[in-house]
Amino acid sequence: MKKLGMFLLIGFMLAGCGGGDQKKMGQEYKFSKTNVKDENRIGNNMNYGDFGYMRHMSGDKVKTGNAVPYLNRQKLADMISDMVLQLPYIKDVGTLVTDEEVLIGYKTTNKDRNAAADQVKMTGFSVVPRYYHVYVSDEKGMIDKIEQYQSLNNDTEQIEGIMDQLILQMKKAPQGKKWNYGENENGEMNGETNSMRGQMEGK
Repeated sequence: MKKLGMFLLIGFMLAGCGGGDQKKMGQEYKFSKTNVKDENRIGNNMNYGDFGYMRHMSGDKVKTGNAVPYLNRQKLADMISDMVLQLPYIKDVGTLVTDEEVLIGYKTTNKDRNAAADQVKMTGFSVVPRYYHVYVSDEKGMIDKIEQYQSLNNDTEQIEGIMDQLILQMKKAPQGKKWNYGENENGEMNGETNSMRGQMEGK
């Protein structure tokens, strides 16, 4: 009888452990289901705050002709303007983002115009892809001038010439420090021709 009692006790203990494992497995399954649901949500870009991840390994087939991922330029302009406004001595700012340029007009009370320009410019560079060029200006009326260009796009006739003229006006103001020996203050390389215009999705 004692042996039978011991067997029954061990059996109950094993059953209890098994129940715990099943409960744990159920939790893991629920967690996995949540992940799958989140993955679908990420794929549909429904959550702006989600991370993006892609792994490529040696031997994988290389895709060619991929379009450059679409950038929401309105959100980028909003983000840059908000960040620049948080800089010291900046009182007003307007930002225009194209497919390869960031143009920032601002008002500052900083007497060191070059230092202010460098801070504003580097803030723009911190947000956009590296192939972008950033131009800044604290000249009077530049914010209003930049605002007039917000309705233009890559389909606008002679858009490159129009933007080049605006950039030339902006470059009359201090642009901050040079990036390095091979790049000027705006991130332009010596003799560079930027081929990105017109290749972005969502012109």
